[in-house]
Amino acid sequence: MSLADKFSMPGRSGSDVRHTKTPEEWRPRMEIDEEGGYAISTPKAMPPDAVDILKEFDLSPDDWIITSVRRSRWQRYDEEWLHSARVNLVPVAQGLQDKADIQSLIDDIRKWKPKKFEKKVGNLAFVFAPSDQQIGKKQGDQGTEQTIQRILTATDGAVQRLHDLRKVGREIDTVVIALLGDHVEGNVSQGGRLQSHSASDLGLTEQTRVGRRLLMAQIKAFSPLVNRIVVAVVNGNHDEVSRQFSLDPAEGWNTEIASAVQDACAENENLSHIEFRYPAKNHQTLAVEVCGTMIGLFHGHQTGKDVVKYLSEQAAGQTALGGCDVWLSGHYHNFRSMDVGSRFWAQCPTVDPGSAWYRDRRGLESNPGILTLVVGENHDPRLDVSVIPA
Repeated sequence: MSLADKFSMPGRSGSDVRHTKTPEEWRPRMEIDEEGGYAISTPKAMPPDAVDILKEFDLSPDDWIITSVRRSRWQRYDEEWLHSARVNLVPVAQGLQDKADIQSLIDDIRKWKPKKFEKKVGNLAFVFAPSDQQIGKKQGDQGTEQTIQRILTATDGAVQRLHDLRKVGREIDTVVIALLGDHVEGNVSQGGRLQSHSASDLGLTEQTRVGRRLLMAQIKAFSPLVNRIVVAVVNGNHDEVSRQFSLDPAEGWNTEIASAVQDACAENENLSHIEFRYPAKNHQTLAVEVCGTMIGLFHGHQTGKDVVKYLSEQAAGQTALGGCDVWLSGHYHNFRSMDVGSRFWAQCPTVDPGSAWYRDRRGLESNPGILTLVVGENHDPRLDVSVIPA
């Protein structure tokens, strides 16, 4: 400051500003390591752009991938609205690794040749229904490693179950792999808290990578045994990509896992008998006809506790789901089944590491396993219901 400025200034200049009380959880900050993290913007008069948030923290959009965005809005003392946003980030290198893994999956499947088994001709389908795997979930000393082992053990048990059913006369020539959702822990449930290292031992892209590998392992286990495999997919609440925006429920991490595996299967003629089925746009349920039986898939988070009421309303509305003969759902992590008139509903168990919160609240633990059953025209689905323990 010059001597002239010092003597000419009347005193302290500028107005006082009354600072708004920003909610603690929306104070501007950044927490990032080599696996990713998040950044929360400074409060602004207009909703901040996600890329601008990166620039605010000197992060280059060329180095980081935004996986989801959460927004907040609150009113200041002078009734002006302020906006802030949280962006969840992973390094671009991790995203490139994910693309490389898909290519690796395709390369592996091109080389794969199935073992030779005698395929049977018949009119029945064996349904294998993994649900609520929640890959990446961590609970106590249990985590993804134990979840993978449970899934592979149950898959081997299901293959043996198929062999045993044929020995007692079930003419099975089709397998339905019914993917009922929540196959990854995801990053949206409980307000994003599941991304913490105490709740999850894998990042989101790692979770989907494991999901693809497990689905491919299941396809390779069943494909030499039957003439047709139908992979039917719906998304669960953990499969949602974001809850900050209104997104198509047909799009989610479960359908993404299956679509990547579909691309890989297309590269090998030994897997030409694999079909993939997905919900129609803006739908979260699916009905597929297999061996003369209509099978309906829904995750279960949309039903509330009264599943029969939900199914009755679907029937009254003459939806595709409402017209099914057999319904399969998950979400509640335990096995249940019920006759609904002349039709049949089964709720699938989970293979996740469990929930200390639920145990403390209810005194119960989920008994892990994967549901299997046999369907076909004039075949009672209750006859061969079995939960393969994991």
